[in-house]
Amino acid sequence: MKTLYTRIILTMFFILLVSGAISLLISNVAYYTWWQPSYSEKTESVANEASTYFAEHTDADEEAFYTFLAATGYQLVVIDSTNMRSRYGGEFRDESIPEEVIASVREGSAYQGMRDFPFHLFLLGLFDNELTNTYGMTLENGDVVFIRPDLSAQIRELHLFVGMFFALVTILAFGLIAISTRSLVRPLKTLTTATTDVAMRQEPKHLPIERKDEIGTLARQFQEMTTVINQTEARQRRFVSNVSHEFQSPLTSLVGYAEKLAERTDGVSNEYARVIEQETRRLSQLTKQLLLLSRLDEQPPSLDSDVNVLQSISEVIQMNAFLLDQKGLAVMTDIPTDTILKSDPVLLAQVWNNLLVNAVHASHEGGTIRITCSTDPRITVSFTDEGIGMDEETKRHLFDRFFRGDVARSSQGTGLGLAITSDIIALHGGQITLESTKGKGTTIHLHF
Repeated sequence: MKTLYTRIILTMFFILLVSGAISLLISNVAYYTWWQPSYSEKTESVANEASTYFAEHTDADEEAFYTFLAATGYQLVVIDSTNMRSRYGGEFRDESIPEEVIASVREGSAYQGMRDFPFHLFLLGLFDNELTNTYGMTLENGDVVFIRPDLSAQIRELHLFVGMFFALVTILAFGLIAISTRSLVRPLKTLTTATTDVAMRQEPKHLPIERKDEIGTLARQFQEMTTVINQTEARQRRFVSNVSHEFQSPLTSLVGYAEKLAERTDGVSNEYARVIEQETRRLSQLTKQLLLLSRLDEQPPSLDSDVNVLQSISEVIQMNAFLLDQKGLAVMTDIPTDTILKSDPVLLAQVWNNLLVNAVHASHEGGTIRITCSTDPRITVSFTDEGIGMDEETKRHLFDRFFRGDVARSSQGTGLGLAITSDIIALHGGQITLESTKGKGTTIHLHF
């Protein structure tokens, strides 16, 4: 399996190769487009001047002339009138040339092999040392001369310089890539070790959170994720502890009163039976709420139904009519008839019910509960009671699971109703705000 370090090195190597190939191709196209004609013209100009010099100054000493021309940095192939070939200067890689070309030059037509050299994808015509890549002409003595610059003699040192330059650049580039990549991969290895630490329930160490780049951002987000995971696990442990406690209390009562009920034969048994019934109902309610919390945590429901707020709240008020009558409470509503929420009707009814029952438990007998709704700029539903209010500690933990506040509030319920309400409102992308004064009542605002 290739490591990230190996992958980066290979990727850089591939990029260098591809970049070099593309650069060579572009340079080759530029040479054939702009520079090849000029290069051919220069060779043609030198050849013509040499021809004139031969006619005027050499006394027809061909051998000396050709040797001198080769010494100035050119390579030649000379074909005399008997078709004998002589080479001066450097060797050609390929000295073949069509006979019709020789015949054409002998008749007086110049051969433009350098100018007309065909395009090759990665082969630069400048360095193609073939006889067909020359300029051809005829001297006064009838010799056909094919000439081109002898680059191997003229720029041998330049070849060595360029070769050494590119070799050193390649070696140094790979060395620097290897070093820089190692420094890049090192913090990633640290993060990998940190994931192992988190999996082993250990605190990750040496995270590169001080970096200002993307790795630093990733490290900081990883640290935040670890903190959230630890907090979630702590909440889960508290949740399990609270659930165990909440189930243990009514179960203990049930067992105790059942034993006493089994022992008694008089009218006191009715009182014991009533307690057993209450505790059984409490366990049933607790179980239902735990199942609802589990449903909200694991598979959030779709909120795609149109729910009329006034109708939904009115149904919940009617459902709790007996509870309201027991304490002589009045419920006043101020809700526009056309207010519609996209929601799950069962969940929304659960929210209204939780808040109404909570307000009933907190209210004094004969009090009033007000339910209002405003739609500007967003839908806000408010429940207001005139009851016992809350202290600061209760307000801070009111929506925590299994928190039941002060003695007056803890005498009823399971401590899950408002936690469920908070989760449902969060599903709607909304929030809950709270106003409460000890002894003067409470208002809970639901902002959808």
